[in-house]
Amino acid sequence: MTILRARALPAAIVDLLHRGDGLIDVQSARAAGVGIDRLLRLVDAGELVRVAAGVYASAQQLAAADDWTGHLLRARAFALSCGDDEAMLTGWSAVGAWALPTIRVPPRLPIVVRRKAPGLGPTVMAFGRVLVAEVPAAHRRRAAAVPVVSQPWAAADVARTAPVVEALMVADAVARAGFDVHGATAQMRHWPGVARARWVAEHADAGAESPLETLGRFTCLQFDLPLPVCNAWVGESEPEYRVDGLWPYHHAAFEADGALKYDNRPDASQIVARQGEREWRLRRMGLDIVRFGWDLAWRDRPELAARFAALLRNSARREGPIRWWKHVPGRGAVDPEPADWPSPGSVGIVLPAGWDR
Repeated sequence: MTILRARALPAAIVDLLHRGDGLIDVQSARAAGVGIDRLLRLVDAGELVRVAAGVYASAQQLAAADDWTGHLLRARAFALSCGDDEAMLTGWSAVGAWALPTIRVPPRLPIVVRRKAPGLGPTVMAFGRVLVAEVPAAHRRRAAAVPVVSQPWAAADVARTAPVVEALMVADAVARAGFDVHGATAQMRHWPGVARARWVAEHADAGAESPLETLGRFTCLQFDLPLPVCNAWVGESEPEYRVDGLWPYHHAAFEADGALKYDNRPDASQIVARQGEREWRLRRMGLDIVRFGWDLAWRDRPELAARFAALLRNSARREGPIRWWKHVPGRGAVDPEPADWPSPGSVGIVLPAGWDR
């Protein structure tokens, strides 16, 4: 973390902030010859902020941070203040620490989990919440310089209570990184909401490469449409182009257009030209294509579902599916196995009760 140097912030304090990646704890300060009285004077002067018991951050840096950066700073501070490796970031605090997809504002308080011990139960403190659970050794990690639950555990934990579509974005990213969320849910079999987490684990797809692609696939789940293959290759005789979602039996595809492709880029016109050429080639192969952006997929999925349904209806099943290849990270296009083929029709998947809450 880059520490903004305020005029009144002494060089020794700036150095401590750099060494602590934005944080100063009392023990480190004392080891560097900086006493608690000096830290408290800087708090009174508005130059430091106490972000957890015995842990401080630059007021200027904290004020300049976005919601999630500020939350992660406070979460790291809270975990550090717990004094040992037993307290690990969990839930959305762990999701932020692993830089997994987040579209909600962070929780008001950081969350840690620690194992059961006499006199140590769940509690809410001024700077964070402490949960109590047995986290297996395989799911105990470090990230952002603090103890944190593993990525699969974090995904399973938030899936128990978060809106399913948000949890699926996290689970897709975890699956894409090569982890299995099922293993974490198996350790939570008696936890509240674990059935919801199992549903998310079952429907996570490592092929989805962005939250927007997850939203496209979730639209099909929500409205009982045929499921697409994520990031499939197509071509006339060999793999030529990869599409975000492919319905091979319908010769149809969707493309999720993130605004970052074009916004504030000097080569935006070249990108648009290449996209036009690519789409012309795809249509020459016989593919019908629907494009969508974040605003439609997040705020008006009924409309997006109607567009998908119209595309699939107008591209009624052909005599045979289009030629396609499965994308394998690190290898590229490979011939699909029988299990890689989607159902040509809707599969009747039922969303968990209260999926949007």
